[in-house]
Amino acid sequence: MNTDLSGISEVSGEWGRDIKVTDIERTLVDIVVRPIYAGGVHSVLEAYRSAVGKVSINRLVAMLSKLGYVYPYHQAIGFCMERAGGYSNVQLSLLDRFPMEFDFYLTHDMGKTDYSERWRLHYPKGL
Repeated sequence: MNTDLSGISEVSGEWGRDIKVTDIERTLVDIVVRPIYAGGVHSVLEAYRSAVGKVSINRLVAMLSKLGYVYPYHQAIGFCMERAGGYSNVQLSLLDRFPMEFDFYLTHDMGKTDYSERWRLHYPKGL
């Protein structure tokens, strides 16, 4: 997806080569979009726990809006924030502002699932 390098910057890497890295907000969006690349949904939740107090939810929401995904990843992000704990109701309410017209799934091939009414999201049973 062409994102105009949103949330991406360059830093000096080893041997004097510049490398592109994503900021924390972009990373939290990306790992919800493809949790398997981040080690699965348990690792995604751990990343959201570790990000408490370090991430700007305003920037994350702006990034999500700018990326303009067709799928309702905001539901999965809100769920991860809520399940991780440490995020305020004000922060969670920023995700509530997006439309929630459809049920969504946290990841593929989950087997048995539980369901979050608030986020209209199916997630692996026992998560």
